[in-house]
Amino acid sequence: MKHVVYDHIAVEYQDSKQLPFRKYIETYSLFQMAGDINGLRVLDLACGEGFYTRKLKQAGATEVLGVDISSGMIELAETIEEDRPLGCRYQVHDVATMPSTGTFDLVVAMYLLNYAKTKEGLLAFCEAAYRQLDQGGRFVGFNDNVFNEVSKYGTYARYGFTKQCNFDRQEGDAIRYTFFNQNGSFFQFNNYYLRPATYEEAFREAGFVNFKWVAPMLVPAQKENPHWDHFMKHPPMIGFTAEKK
Repeated sequence: MKHVVYDHIAVEYQDSKQLPFRKYIETYSLFQMAGDINGLRVLDLACGEGFYTRKLKQAGATEVLGVDISSGMIELAETIEEDRPLGCRYQVHDVATMPSTGTFDLVVAMYLLNYAKTKEGLLAFCEAAYRQLDQGGRFVGFNDNVFNEVSKYGTYARYGFTKQCNFDRQEGDAIRYTFFNQNGSFFQFNNYYLRPATYEEAFREAGFVNFKWVAPMLVPAQKENPHWDHFMKHPPMIGFTAEKK
């Protein structure tokens, strides 16, 4: 179960947020997709220890609620909030079955959807996001890249992680991530592969419109740095956006 895995690796996962790709690609891409969030009510699904929850609040959101299935992750988030108060709130929920927590202008999901092993599981995540959104609200996030070639899975060690999967990748197959932190620690967890068409169907059936994949973006100051060439040519992760009618 995801929450058991992440309860045990919460601190290591928190440390992985210091890897450079998080800053130069992941964070930059998220805020490019989200646009101006000043004054918005934001729900951060699969918030972990609140890394992006805090960034969203600092970017001007009036209200930010972080939700995660792991009580260990939420405990870390709440400890940080107590030490450096920003006004972020946190709750422990399985997103697929979470109750209504209000209505939001923006729902963010950084690496939530790739935990779905089946279309039904993915649809439950999408429906949960849809329920929490106000009319005209947007759903944005980052995901394991469903277009990433399996032959490239082992080539990302220079960025702090590798991926493993069956070479003949099938619907529902586990994708094993191994992260290597800068302090020498490492940890592992599974994502799951679902076809691009499965994502398109789940978003449509949940009621979303204008679903699209968004290629990762590199912060302009790093564009001449050849270190990022491989990541950007064969992106292991991908963004997405969708809207509630």
